[in-house]
Amino acid sequence: MGDFEIFGIPVSLGTMVYQAVLFTILVFLLKRFFFTKLVNAMEKRQQTIDNQLQIAEKTRMDAERLLYDQQAAAAKARLEAKELMLKTQQQADAILQDARKDANKIRSQAREDLKSRRSVSQK
Repeated sequence: MGDFEIFGIPVSLGTMVYQAVLFTILVFLLKRFFFTKLVNAMEKRQQTIDNQLQIAEKTRMDAERLLYDQQAAAAKARLEAKELMLKTQQQADAILQDARKDANKIRSQAREDLKSRRSVSQK
């Protein structure tokens, strides 16, 4: 049968036709039984990946929103704490001033009592 050489390699025409027929049958069988399942599996995997990406994006957006809410709540808490500290400081100052007034009043009364006792005892 027709033997010939390609790039110095001997090729048999019968073997070449036989291999072409086997390759065509192999491609047909792979396409019929394997490629459709493979393509379906790849499409399903692609859908799964797309869904996971959507879920991840939604989760990221939720996390950013929660972080913003938390930062706002923390800022509000700090402001309330500062206001509370200022209010308690003002109350403490008022109590201290009242206590000083009371102490001065008691001291004045004690001096007056002492003076009156001294004047009574000297008579």
